Amino acid sequence: LTLLFGLASINTLTVISVTRYIKGCHPERGHCISNSSMSVALVLIWVAAFFWSAAPLLGWGSYTGNRYLSVVPAWHLSTQQRYSTFLACSPRSAWLHPSKPFACSYSLVSHTLRATQTFPFQPNVQVTILSVSIVICTAFIIAWSPYAVISIWSAYGHPVPNLTSILASLFAKSASFYNPIIYFGMSSKFRRDIFILFHC
Repeated sequence: LTLLFGLASINTLTVISVTRYIKGCHPERGHCISNSSMSVALVLIWVAAFFWSAAPLLGWGSYTGNRYLSVVPAWHLSTQQRYSTFLACSPRSAWLHPSKPFACSYSLVSHTLRATQTFPFQPNVQVTILSVSIVICTAFIIAWSPYAVISIWSAYGHPVPNLTSILASLFAKSASFYNPIIYFGMSSKFRRDIFILFHC
């Protein structure tokens, strides 16, 4: 479940970054972002997440428990042909490939905003939303990067110290509580809604 929802999250953030790129850099193509195209994107996001998280249950790859009461892909089995292809492909498909369009999209959008002098000189709702999205996506990528790197390292048969493994796992799973903190810190509307909700 951790892998399933983690993959769904990173793929969702990638799709969001691409839509921000289309809206920000090619507004004339904004009609491509419709309810139907977003529905297709959501289906593909979850199909990909289910594929990579279910593959070890179906015999391609394997899950294993560890001393920290966590279930993770069995990276130590990378020397066995049955598992090596899964362990070599999954980190790339689940982390590296989604990260590329994310980084490119937000870099191009930020460049476009600066070129048109709408950021940071004329802050508005769209710029705030963009800023929050960039920070959320960056935090997510940073949180999961150490785990992805040691996973790839392990998949090629290199040993990883237990302490390094658990710290990377905990750092990755900490990504789940970043979003509310980021929204609270960067969005005045979010803060107002929270204060109203709790009658502050």
